[in-house]
Amino acid sequence: MRIIKKAVKILGFFACGFIVFLIFYLALTKEGGYYDNIDTQKEIVTEEMPSEELQKLSELQKNALNQQTTSKLYASKCSACHGKEGEGVFDDKGANIFPAIAAKPYEFILKRVYDYKEQRVPNPLMATLLKSMKDEDLKALADEISKFQTDK
Repeated sequence: MRIIKKAVKILGFFACGFIVFLIFYLALTKEGGYYDNIDTQKEIVTEEMPSEELQKLSELQKNALNQQTTSKLYASKCSACHGKEGEGVFDDKGANIFPAIAAKPYEFILKRVYDYKEQRVPNPLMATLLKSMKDEDLKALADEISKFQTDK
């Protein structure tokens, strides 16, 4: 059972990485490098993935591209893995795949993003996402995330 849980987490991690890659690719091919019309973006589908993974990818992608309550920065950098408003991503049995970040204090979030960016906390996906971000963008993300509320 542990192997299955670990496999689900690994698949989820790669699906998130794939989505982030797609978001960056789409952002770079759009005029100005940003999503000007997020709600008009077409869903990208790959035929090589099994249908379950494809469905999960589609769900994550819709969450990332159909943001209405968060900034474009959060939508493009964070929401595919951490959820629409920082609630995290869970598998069908409720196991955490990507952590919830909502309702964490600003200072905590800011320290964590710098730890990931400077690779003091090993996480290649986070390091890649944060590597080229400016300090002002990191602070803006930390501020936005710290204002997210949880249902719990």
